[in-house]
Amino acid sequence: MKMRVRNHALYFIGILSYIVSLIPFFGINVIRALLLIPVIAYTLPILEYLQPKIMILKINYKDILLILLATMPYIFIKINIYIIIPIVLLIVTFIFYFNKNTMWGNVLGTTFIVSLSLVWALFESNYFLIPDIYWILYIFTGALYVEYKIPYRRLDKSIVQASWVLSLIILTLISLNTPLLLVSLIEPSTRFLRPGEKLKSSKEIALLGRKGSRRDIIFVTLLILLSLLSLLHY
Repeated sequence: MKMRVRNHALYFIGILSYIVSLIPFFGINVIRALLLIPVIAYTLPILEYLQPKIMILKINYKDILLILLATMPYIFIKINIYIIIPIVLLIVTFIFYFNKNTMWGNVLGTTFIVSLSLVWALFESNYFLIPDIYWILYIFTGALYVEYKIPYRRLDKSIVQASWVLSLIILTLISLNTPLLLVSLIEPSTRFLRPGEKLKSSKEIALLGRKGSRRDIIFVTLLILLSLLSLLHY
């Protein structure tokens, strides 16, 4: 009997993305936030099921029905320019997979999943979206960082560094009224601007993932605390 390996990373970042979508936890539509829990509970398994199929572009009519099921709740979201971000990420992910570029497909696919925090925030009538932008750019560069560290990936560390420098510029510009949030960027900056050498063995990837998960939790915790302090101060 063939055992299926669960994509724990997908569920992990999906749950953290939902938490980020709730920041700052006041002024949101509580009923909609609660309704999202069962929606996300079936959305994440659908994404897990579809991910390997999308990677090889083998999607049948049943898969299309699952996609429609996953997107149905979002017809109630008010049109907002931020919706463009996950749409563009999804399209670009498909393009990379179509061109057999698995590495960039994985990076953009991961970023697409966390960009759903924007969609969920808007569904909850939460318009404080700065933490979501922080989270998206952090995960995008973090995904590049992981790909760089993998021994058999041909990705130069300068790509990771350039991605984070650009992210720092964007995040600084959008944080003019909430400068305290920039404190959350200190630890990621030490990691992404000085990524070190590649891993010596693929066996070290699991350890890298565990360390990254702990750092992700710390990053989200800082986003919550600093967002609340910023809004109280503002």
